[in-house]
Amino acid sequence: MIKKEFGWEANVKKGPVGLFDVYVDEAVVYTNRLEGGRLPQDNEVVRRIRKHLAGSAQPPGGTGKKGSGKAGESQAPSGGSCGCG
Repeated sequence: MIKKEFGWEANVKKGPVGLFDVYVDEAVVYTNRLEGGRLPQDNEVVRRIRKHLAGSAQPPGGTGKKGSGKAGESQAPSGGSCGCG
């Protein structure tokens, strides 16, 4: 979904089991740490990325090009994918 919506590749990094964090550049736009470890629902990550971008003055990467820079990094449960891209 992230690639279709923003033209970005999502980078998935394995982390501790059950943790799921989504970053745009250095900002956390979704984390399940405070939500009982649940994974995001369909389009929830995309909505949060949109909200983050609407509140920032510059697109990710700071180059002025839409969709440039680091697309989003996730820590998915071990052995799985984030299911968001």
